[in-house]
Amino acid sequence: MKRRVMNRWLVVAGALLIQLALGAVYAFSIFTSPLSETLGYDSKSFAILGIFSLAIAVFALTMVVAGRLQDRKGPRAIATAGGLIYGTGYIAAAFSTESLTMMYLSYGVLGGIGIGLGYVCPLAAAVKWFPDKKGLVSGIAVTGFGIGAFLFTQLGKWLIDISPSGLSNAFLYLGILFLAMIVSGAQLLRNPPKGWLPRGYVPLEESGCTNHEYDWRETIRTRQFFMLFTMFLLSATAGLMMIANVRNLAQYLDPSGSLLVVAQFQTIAGMIALFNGTGRIVWGRASDSLGRANTMKVMFLMQAMVLLAAAGFLMVRPSGEIVQFTGLTLLASAVGFTFGGNFAIFPSTTAEYFGTKNMGINYGLVFNGYGVAGVVGGLIPGFMAATEDGFAWVFVVVALASFAAFCIALVTKPPTRRQSSP
Repeated sequence: MKRRVMNRWLVVAGALLIQLALGAVYAFSIFTSPLSETLGYDSKSFAILGIFSLAIAVFALTMVVAGRLQDRKGPRAIATAGGLIYGTGYIAAAFSTESLTMMYLSYGVLGGIGIGLGYVCPLAAAVKWFPDKKGLVSGIAVTGFGIGAFLFTQLGKWLIDISPSGLSNAFLYLGILFLAMIVSGAQLLRNPPKGWLPRGYVPLEESGCTNHEYDWRETIRTRQFFMLFTMFLLSATAGLMMIANVRNLAQYLDPSGSLLVVAQFQTIAGMIALFNGTGRIVWGRASDSLGRANTMKVMFLMQAMVLLAAAGFLMVRPSGEIVQFTGLTLLASAVGFTFGGNFAIFPSTTAEYFGTKNMGINYGLVFNGYGVAGVVGGLIPGFMAATEDGFAWVFVVVALASFAAFCIALVTKPPTRRQSSP
């Protein structure tokens, strides 16, 4: 009797539900001003921005452990644990708004661990179910991360504004909601049966695919691993720097605060999140057609050009509410669009270069480039933005980083391997 196999799109549905909740980490900019008031630090200081940077760094480091665990135990249990820890981190943050140390431990450490446990599981499972559409399904599976940032930017800001204790309430209610969403989505995750392939799909010996399942020790000994790690670091730095500093950029353009008002800032932050999510699907689909390395080249070069345009815009500091709002919105949305592509292209490239069997830990290792970017993206503005025209030069630096990623992509090719040893 033929074994019945679940509908593989249910895995994608579970992945989207999980990623919607996890993507709220990108709504951190709505907390910077309220936290600066309760904690007594400037919103542009690394004391505040470091909370976000720590969450990203812990997220990336946890991905390595989570990837290994889900490769062995399956995605459902690990994602469930991630949901419980992530929700607990937000709930603990609700009682930590007047303690910098506790905010680092709750939002930064617990939140980062929860994201790391929850993030890798739906992605690894989805790629295993869709060997015929790796780029597209990677993009769909993680697009919730960008869309979640858009939705929870709006919801979080509303919760903060409706009462004097809004900041604590926002963390508390969001934490409860996220816990329920992730634990529910995790129940839809599972790996396909051994040897399963989609109906009508015949694996091809493509130039970009490996016929060997690399374990993590073999992976880190390849130069392709270091190329992917470095490109991820360089490209992600720009997007993370923008996400954490939207409000600060608005204040830089208009120090008086009379033009770019709070409502407009919220719109800009929301547009970044929306284009971030859209970019994941668009670039993922493009990589299935153009190839992973070719898509990286286009994306990195486009990102470098947008960042240089942003540097010029900030140096000019145009006057007028409409010009400032429109210019910052367009440039921030373009950065979000290219930034989102990283999260569709790098997992599908990892699967093609090193195989899907150990994708959890292999992609967790590659993803640590993003973790380093989280720290660097917070440090660069902290060191440079305090000077006159500082933010403009921040964008020059990250534009050069994106161009360096483009140069690496020019020479990146799939790994070649001799006969597999037992």
